[in-house]
Amino acid sequence: GINAEYMGDFSDHPYKRLETHKGPIRHVSYHSKPGAYPLFASASDDGNVNVYHGSVYDDYTKNAVIVPLKILKGHTVVKRLGVQNCTFHPTLPWLFTAGADGQVFCWVE
Repeated sequence: GINAEYMGDFSDHPYKRLETHKGPIRHVSYHSKPGAYPLFASASDDGNVNVYHGSVYDDYTKNAVIVPLKILKGHTVVKRLGVQNCTFHPTLPWLFTAGADGQVFCWVE
């Protein structure tokens, strides 16, 4: 699969490698209120959007936490292009996605 790598503060190596998509990743979005909603999402040409919980700490002796939460499926892959963009609502835990299929979705819990 295609890898997404997340860098740590003190290393030239990724902190964690998430192998969750089967196609190129087009976009990664973080929620603008991480204290309220510690969420981020990745959009891919595999047609899926993966949503994660991500927490970091002020104490550098504690490891960051990255937990896969959901795989959102709904977009159709067109000519090997899937989900092109994703972005979170500024105050709510809603995620908007736009695909090569010409559709825009609003995902809510």
